[in-house]
Amino acid sequence: MFLKRWSRAAMLLMMAGVLAGCGTGATGYAPAGQASSGGGPAVVGGGGNVHLVYFNARGSEQVERKLIGRYVQEHPNVEIEYLSTTTLSGPSDTDAIANLVFNIQAARVIDVAKIEVSRTPLDLMAANAVQELTAIGGDAVNTRVQGLLNSDYVTINNGIWAVPYEYDPFGYLYNADQYKAAGLDPDHPPQTWDDLRSVNTTLKAKFPNNWPICHPLKNLAKTMPWVWSSGGDYWDRPILPTTANFLNPGVVDSYKFIQQWAQNKWLNTDELSDTSVLQFMISRKCAAVDYSSDMVLQLQNNDPKTDWRVAPFPSEVAGTPGYTYGGGSALVVPSTAAHPKEALDFMLWLSSDEVQRMKWNVSPELGLNPEDVYSQANPASRAVSEQMKTDPKWKQSILETPSRPPGISPAFSKIYDILAAAQERMIRSNANVEEELRTAQGQSQDLLNQAIAKYPALYPTQ
Repeated sequence: MFLKRWSRAAMLLMMAGVLAGCGTGATGYAPAGQASSGGGPAVVGGGGNVHLVYFNARGSEQVERKLIGRYVQEHPNVEIEYLSTTTLSGPSDTDAIANLVFNIQAARVIDVAKIEVSRTPLDLMAANAVQELTAIGGDAVNTRVQGLLNSDYVTINNGIWAVPYEYDPFGYLYNADQYKAAGLDPDHPPQTWDDLRSVNTTLKAKFPNNWPICHPLKNLAKTMPWVWSSGGDYWDRPILPTTANFLNPGVVDSYKFIQQWAQNKWLNTDELSDTSVLQFMISRKCAAVDYSSDMVLQLQNNDPKTDWRVAPFPSEVAGTPGYTYGGGSALVVPSTAAHPKEALDFMLWLSSDEVQRMKWNVSPELGLNPEDVYSQANPASRAVSEQMKTDPKWKQSILETPSRPPGISPAFSKIYDILAAAQERMIRSNANVEEELRTAQGQSQDLLNQAIAKYPALYPTQ
């Protein structure tokens, strides 16, 4: 999401205000999805002896509200106060992390928070703003997390700090009809970088005013899979890395490859967002895009006559194992939770196979609209994902490429921004790849060193 008329500072203040009323002192109650009578946040249920505060920073607004209504119906002793920043126009994940940490450190009661999965748990750990979950729920937490995708993102230093909730893998989305019109075989999307060069050349010749491939210009998450598909990596290890290594051949080759797209006018010149990707793909401005695989569902829903497909990222060399950046959402119990045990019970319910089937309308008990279902990422449940592969509407979205943690650490958010900015310069200004990566590596290593010194408890082997 991107800022519109609001300044960044004003938006953060507004987000802080959303949580300022957070706590157990709401002045009135209302049915699901309505404001309380006292003008505060919505409170679902009433008369229960457990009051949970649920803060959603990751979207799926209507689905979350219906799930809350279902939970309090099944648990009459619980009422849930629902807070959300997702209706505000503009906050990024970095904003949401900072806002959540601010409110927790200000002692605001938050029992459950829905957060971004790759960066936020460690940022909260570093701020002492989150609780380790096996200390609350024991073996039940281990058992649940083993059945969820992205479990390795949240298992850190022999503890479990979040429960994966939504899974957001990235892939190569393409218009099979444009492939056919250009004489390409849509059943055989590019598997290697040379294949992609050939495909892009053919598409550009057939559609000279369009882009054969679109790619976020300032986004590390959509670039990491290209590095991994080349056999390279940015770090010495995927979780809590200690060494940045941005000048290895896999990293350098990947950025030069993406820069080549821009040099050949294969690549978009506008930045991408969910809205613009939908527009560019449906208008045929982009023939393909590196993006969340679930975007194919929105494309199918908005343009059902077109044959939309998703494939894994091509590898530099045939046979190299491919990986994706598995983004998405997770659930945490903040350090200010008033009811951590009941909060974890709610989280385990939300992440159960039964409820994940409801959330993605496999079990149509919530009466969800298709656009609400398709606006969220894929299920985190392995079992539900396997079940949905047989659904023609979902089989393209349920990408089977394995994910890997992207070098998450307390410094990752800042390093993410450094690399994203360097990438934009390589694309827009044809900046020297090695020089940009060398500078970014030095800045990132400084941040890693600072994190290791500042948070020794997170680096027990140092």
